[in-house]
Amino acid sequence: MAATLYPPARLRPVRNTSGTMVQPTRGLIAHVQVGTGSLFSWFDNSSSQVSSHLWLSRTGNFEQYVPFNRRAWAEAAGNPYWISCECEGFETEDYTDVQVARLAELFRWGMNEFGWKAEIADSPNGYGLGTHRMGGAAWGGHSCPGDIRANRRSDILSLSLGNNALTLDPRDRYAGRPTLREGARGADVVELQNALNIIFGHESPTGDPNRITPDGAFGQRTTARVASLQRYASSWFGRIPDDGVCGPGTWKKIGWILTGMNRTI
Repeated sequence: MAATLYPPARLRPVRNTSGTMVQPTRGLIAHVQVGTGSLFSWFDNSSSQVSSHLWLSRTGNFEQYVPFNRRAWAEAAGNPYWISCECEGFETEDYTDVQVARLAELFRWGMNEFGWKAEIADSPNGYGLGTHRMGGAAWGGHSCPGDIRANRRSDILSLSLGNNALTLDPRDRYAGRPTLREGARGADVVELQNALNIIFGHESPTGDPNRITPDGAFGQRTTARVASLQRYASSWFGRIPDDGVCGPGTWKKIGWILTGMNRTI
């Protein structure tokens, strides 16, 4: 019997599901979220009328909402035939490197588990790695995932087949993240704040006055802690200029230190 859950994913069942999948499934549809943050609450809301089997964050973490033998509400007429994975981000931006790596791992697992074909699909009647937009009006008439991400399918397929030239160095997990400074808000700031708490040993949600609350607001405390990180000469990355701004060099330092600590967010 084929697996119904993806082992690396955090299981978070949602109510938006109905019916069984046609077996064997045809392949994988990687959707673009057009937003940031977990989709659990939205997909567990009966009024949203949408869901997917999986969600993949920009930092490479999976959540599973619907088991693979049940239909997610992701592609309308395509729901019975395709496994769906919403990917954090926007149509106008590329996947992160770690998202490409994780999608390749997922697809390789699907080839072994479900017999997915090592092909690029551009028709609902095809097999392999498809797109939401290939279904046209019957699939809701969407442009998802946009040209940038659709064109990465050959890279994902190549990596899933063992082309190590695309293998991600985990130390560079934050490559391409935006520069953040005081006044910034959003999911990237939350990621930064959580990373700073891990690196400096302030993860406990209560009782630690030095913990930064991961509220997504880049304020004076976050600025000061970023500067401390920049001055910190760790075993994995030395000092860098301490301006309190989280730019490419600081993101890189965070990735190297977290990898050295064998930690993820």
